[in-house]
Formats: sequence, structure tokens, C-alpha cells
Amino acid sequence: MKLNRKIQNIGFIVIGSIALIGFIIGSFLDQKITGKMGDYNNLMGIIFTAFGPVITLAFGILAGATLFFMPKLENKTLNIVFRIIGAVGVIGFAFSQVKEGLEWVDFPRMQAEASTYKVLIIVFIALIDLAIILFSRIWVKKMDQNALVFVCLMIIGIILVYFVACEGVKYFASRPRPRVIDQGLHEFKQWYQFKPFTAFKDEYDDCKSFVSGHTANAACLVTILPLVASLSKREYNKWIQILTIIIGGLFVFVVAFSRIIARAHFMTDVMGGIILSLAIQAIAINVKAFEFKQQK
Repeated sequence: MKLNRKIQNIGFIVIGSIALIGFIIGSFLDQKITGKMGDYNNLMGIIFTAFGPVITLAFGILAGATLFFMPKLENKTLNIVFRIIGAVGVIGFAFSQVKEGLEWVDFPRMQAEASTYKVLIIVFIALIDLAIILFSRIWVKKMDQNALVFVCLMIIGIILVYFVACEGVKYFASRPRPRVIDQGLHEFKQWYQFKPFTAFKDEYDDCKSFVSGHTANAACLVTILPLVASLSKREYNKWIQILTIIIGGLFVFVVAFSRIIARAHFMTDVMGGIILSLAIQAIAINVKAFEFKQQK
């Protein structure tokens, strides 16, 4: 199956349009929407506070492990480069997963048995990542090598670029999170009232509301899922691509609203994260290199 760029772009437009409408609404009703939806004890908010990004990061680990176990190429330099990228990717994404999981435990509502939860989370993530790595070793032998390299690099690239972009916007916006405003530590600020931090202070993490990194991370699945499906040796099936885009779209909105419920973000934060992430993916999908590889 080859990825149809036209269908992918339509998916970006549809999901992005929904996010844009939400962003416009949130620009006027941020406080009211978050105030009505926010609930620290909501199960959905608790679960997705940390585990929203885990699925995307798991695909990053799969891509990294696949590059590491890639059969030898004729070009010795590329062999070394791909294996270094793969190893760094596996370590970096696995570290991010653990970091997200441990931050989840540090929430006040989870601290009663924090040490027990931390051990369970680390063991759970380690087992999942080990399964992914073992699977990649088998998977890599059954796929077209050129397509596999391209898809793996695309997955890693999309995740890294969205992360850098999100962190840059967070730094320049320095918007207080809803839960921090609730505690009286900061006042509410609109998303467009940028006030960059002059230094990374202790309070910086409390002012990383705009844009939502968790939501932007989840939005990467809108492209990652179809990319993985495109590796299938079956004839192109547009319905598989459409289905994977829909699954990715539904997941990102679930994560988005869970972040509002957890009082970690305002509506404009999560919708802005979706728009930023989709914009990065649209650029990646529409470059000439993508067209060349897919045709080959």
C-alpha cells in the first residue's frame, strides 16, 4: 500500500478545521470552558495526563529500533548513521515515556502510593518497549528496506520537529496553566499575550500551557499510523489510509479534552497544539523527497 498524499492532506484539512473552530471558540471562552470541564478526580483526565503521549513515543521507539536492526547497506557510512540515529531514538523516546509516567505519579491525587506506582510504571514501560524492540527485529526482515528507512526517518523527524516547535512556543508564550491559576500563583492570561521567560526558573513548568505538547504529540498519529500502514505489501487501499487517519484524529481529540479536564491546559492550548502539529506534518508529507520515495 502506498500513501496517497491527497487523502492525507484532506485529513489534515478536516481535523485542522475542527481544531481551528475550537481554537476560535476558546479564544473567547477559555476560562468558562475550562472551569466547567475541569475535574481533578475525573478518570479520563487522570489516565491521559501522562499516557496520552505514550503511543506516539512507542512508534518512535519502533522506528529507532528498526533503524538499529536494519540489514547492512552497501554504504558503510549510512549503516553507521542509521544505527546511531536508531540507538539514540530508542533511548530518548524510552526516557521520555518514563519521564511522563513519573510526572503522572507526582500529581497530588496520586501521591498516597507514589513509590509503588513509580515501580509499576517503570516496569510496565520497560516491558512494552522490550516487546517493541523484539518485534522490530523480526519486522525489519519482512519489509522493503528503502521504504522502511524512509518511514522510520519520517516518524522520528516528525516527533522531534513538533517537540522543538512546541517548546519554542511554550517559552515565548509563558502562559500559566489553569491549575496554577486556581492556586492563586498566577493570573489568567490570553494565549496571544506573549511574555518570554528571560531564564529557566523553577516556575517555568507552571507557565507552559500554550501550546499543549501532549496534544501535539498525539496529533502525530494522524500521519504516523498511515505511514506504518503504507509499508504493507498489499495493493493500495484508500480505506485503510482513511481509517488510520480517523483513528489518529479521534485519539488526538480524546487527549485534547483530557488535558482540559485535568486542568493542565485551556481549550486554545490543546487546539493550538493540534494545529501546530498538523502544520509540521503537512510540510513533511508534501516535500519532494516524500513524493520521490513513494513513487520509487
